[in-house]
Amino acid sequence: MIELQRVAVVIPAYNEDQFIADVVSRAKKYADKVIVVDDGSTDKTARVAAENGAIVIVHERNMGKWVALRDGFKKAIEIADLIIQMDGDGQHDPDEIPKFVEALKDFDLVVGYRSKKGMPIIRKLSNFITTTMLRILFSLRVSDSQCGYRAYRREALRKLMSVEAKGFEGETAALILAKRLGLKIGEVQIKTIYGKEKSKMKVTRDTYRFLKTVLSMKLKASFGKI
Repeated sequence: MIELQRVAVVIPAYNEDQFIADVVSRAKKYADKVIVVDDGSTDKTARVAAENGAIVIVHERNMGKWVALRDGFKKAIEIADLIIQMDGDGQHDPDEIPKFVEALKDFDLVVGYRSKKGMPIIRKLSNFITTTMLRILFSLRVSDSQCGYRAYRREALRKLMSVEAKGFEGETAALILAKRLGLKIGEVQIKTIYGKEKSKMKVTRDTYRFLKTVLSMKLKASFGKI
């Protein structure tokens, strides 16, 4: 039964030593293993994560969120049946992990969605644009395409490891590929938490990468290559 399956949490982190201890210690309550990928941090993220019981993978330099996620996923696939993806900056509440585990009874991939109330205007606009494009171009209906709080069945995640990307655009590409492969995509509502932490997204750079990824995958889909 799914409640007996092994759960791993993967957390990509870049300079999150203020938050990572709390995130790891709380995630451990719901997971068999917590994996932190320190993506070239210049602070104490790796040390603090290890001290709080996480398996730590260290990148010597910043490689990008999707590269960090993939490295964490590779390890998680070896040791777990269900894989939770969450951020290390405190914007995702670990106490909501059980929601995702429960939803994986019915879906291959589960994406969190945040209430728009309290969300910064720039994020609302960016999320609206990306979510609308995915719906129009790929008939992919998700409420919050940019949410990094997600969950996967192991076999579904294996199929998404072929996504080639560096940064945040990899999460979009994974959703598109999941849709093309016929994976069952579900959603759960999560809390909207914004504190003193700053988003790692760079609007101009990441919007460009998103558009490039989406249009490239649409072209490939037109020729039946994905």
